Amino acid sequence: MNNPEYEARIDDVKRRAHGRWTEILGSLGVGEQILKKRNQPCPLCGGTDRFQYTDKFGEGNYHCRACGAGGGFKLLQAVVGLDFNTALKEVERVVGTSPSAQHAASPEPSAERMKALAKRLWEEAKPVTPGDEVDRYLSDRRLALAHYPKVLRLHPALGYYEKDPTSGKSRKVAEYAAMLACIQGADGHAVTLHRTYLKDGRKANVSEAKKVLSSGINGAAVRLFEPEHELAIAEGIETAMAVHLATGKPVWAGLNAGNLEKLWLPDSVQSICIYADNDAHADFDGQMFAFALARRLKKQERQSGPRQVRVLLPKTPGSDWADVWLAKAEHTTQTA
Repeated sequence: MNNPEYEARIDDVKRRAHGRWTEILGSLGVGEQILKKRNQPCPLCGGTDRFQYTDKFGEGNYHCRACGAGGGFKLLQAVVGLDFNTALKEVERVVGTSPSAQHAASPEPSAERMKALAKRLWEEAKPVTPGDEVDRYLSDRRLALAHYPKVLRLHPALGYYEKDPTSGKSRKVAEYAAMLACIQGADGHAVTLHRTYLKDGRKANVSEAKKVLSSGINGAAVRLFEPEHELAIAEGIETAMAVHLATGKPVWAGLNAGNLEKLWLPDSVQSICIYADNDAHADFDGQMFAFALARRLKKQERQSGPRQVRVLLPKTPGSDWADVWLAKAEHTTQTA
């Protein structure tokens, strides 16, 4: 979503619904059996015991070993058969709205408006070149390239928005240079953009230096290098570039752990290495979703043909492959 007022409305409803999702879902027609926090058939994709509603983070959380993780809105939409805006209105009806949200409510932005915004920002940006703000940022991470992928661009002055704590509305507080990354869907068309706000060759010192322009990337990826028979997969863009520099492999970035397991990959790719983040210090999300992707890819071999699939993890908890590459590069510099 790129309409600040509509985003503020969504955030307000999520805040009011936090910790109340079991009650909310039950009142809106999600059956008691689904909400019992036991392994059972998935209401989205079936099976026998692949699904469990956990409400782990107070957001109506669930996980399915086949179709992945989600929250209250996604579960409500699937079980009751609602689009997002109708689901939002129904949850809003249960939890109520704040005065600021009532004033902020406005029609949701259309897909056409979202695409137009992404297209405009992309056209305002320019290819990454040596010495520019994106090159300085990546060089600081030891990720500089002689020629950067065409899916990365530099926006010279991108607006950064924050929510006003009083009104709940988003307002532009600054402009920063930004690294834009084109996120492509299964058909190869742009779905939306990823933004990394920069200042003085580093991530800008803001609460959300990295943002996807809109929600719902749903298996799309930043295709940094096009594959032939082999492809490497990583979460973050910087991690993906580190993998490319370390191995020479073509690599795509899935952007987050939850999207990683949904990634669309071409059937022509027969060798896949998933470079997972080591989240052993937290909730093992990096490992879990990486192995979920590996499992799905192996199960799809009837359509794709035999595939070699591997999952690789850094040794140190809390690290990713960009950290490994940076440590190696700095060690090489110190001993040279």
